[in-house]
Amino acid sequence: MSNKLGIFLAGGAVGAVAALLCAPRTGQEARTMVAEKVNEAWGQAQNISADAGVNAQQVYQSAAARGQEVVSTVQAKGQEVAGQAAARVHEVASNLKPSFTQDNDELRDKIEAARQRIASQVAKNAEEAGQATEEAVEPVVEAVDPVAEETAETPDQAEEPKAE
Repeated sequence: MSNKLGIFLAGGAVGAVAALLCAPRTGQEARTMVAEKVNEAWGQAQNISADAGVNAQQVYQSAAARGQEVVSTVQAKGQEVAGQAAARVHEVASNLKPSFTQDNDELRDKIEAARQRIASQVAKNAEEAGQATEEAVEPVVEAVDPVAEETAETPDQAEEPKAE
């Protein structure tokens, strides 16, 4: 392998010598021409880097502007959605209020109907209790009346002590 490397280096050296001998210009001219080409390439590289910096700044500004647009759009959309949600909540709340009022009115009507039924049942029960009391008292009054009449006819006898 070292043999191949030696042959390669020898070929490179022979090529370099041949290039120098066959060169149409002198060494000074060749160095000047190489220096000009290097300076030209360096200038182009500096221009490209300056353009790249300007382009990068433009891309950054463009991205920042688009970011601001997106933020503004998202904010506007968010406010719109929030407004729509608030309107919907208000609408639902206003629709529920009559429903609650209607339900309350229905409940009040049912409560009042129940109160009236209870009051009529209490009155009916009181009337039935009064009739039952009268029916229970009548036989007692009928049984007590003759005794009371008898006692009323002989008041003197009741006051006299009995002699034994």
